[in-house]
Amino acid sequence: MPLYEYRCGTCGKSFEQLRRMQDADRDLECPECKSREVERQLSTFSSGGCGSGGGSGRFT
Repeated sequence: MPLYEYRCGTCGKSFEQLRRMQDADRDLECPECKSREVERQLSTFSSGGCGSGGGSGRFT
């Protein structure tokens, strides 16, 4: 199940929820003010691991 990021248009609170893909934008309400004016945000992700890229594996 994907983790989605949302932002409330009423109070401005950002929050995350685990939701099924087909339910990503259904029946949402802000956990802070209970408003239904919620918008899904673009998410960034981080990936790390061992690979054959050489180097220290650190970004500078």
